[in-house]
Amino acid sequence: MKPIKVDDEYFENLNNALNMEIQAIIQYMAQHSKSEMLKMRKKASPLQIITGKNKYEVLSAKLKEIAIQEMDHAEKIAERIAVLGGRPTTKSAPPKIGDNYDDFLKNNLEAERGAMEYYRTIIKYAEKRGDITTKKLFEDIYMEEEEHYWLFDEYTE
Repeated sequence: MKPIKVDDEYFENLNNALNMEIQAIIQYMAQHSKSEMLKMRKKASPLQIITGKNKYEVLSAKLKEIAIQEMDHAEKIAERIAVLGGRPTTKSAPPKIGDNYDDFLKNNLEAERGAMEYYRTIIKYAEKRGDITTKKLFEDIYMEEEEHYWLFDEYTE
C-alpha cells in the first residue's frame, strides 16, 4: 500500500476548504438572523396572506438548516486534517452578508459556486496523492454544496 503524500501545500488546500466552510456558517447564520428581523418588518403580500409566510421567513429557515449542514462539513474537514497530522484552521474569510433577500441569494450563490469549484480541485488533488478518503469526503460535501447552490438559484426566480 502506497502512503498518502501529505505536506504543507496539501494542508493549506484542506484548510482553505475549512476556511470556506467557516465563512459560510457565519454568513448563513448572520443572514438567518437578519431575515428573522426583516420578516417582521415586511408588509403582508397576497402570497403571505394565503400561505402565512413571507419570503424572508422561508429563506430564514433554509439558511439556518444549511448553516448547520456547513457546520457538519467543517467538522468533517477539520477531523480529516487532524487525522492526516495537520492542524485545522480556526480562521475565516470575511462573510458577505448583504442587506436584503436579493443580496443574500447573490452572495450565497457566489459562495456555493466558489466552494464547488474549489472542491473539484481538491477531489482531483486528493486522487493524485492517493488519498481516497479525502477524495470521497469532498465528493460527498460537493453533492450537498450543489444542492445548496440549486436551492438558492431556485429562490432567485
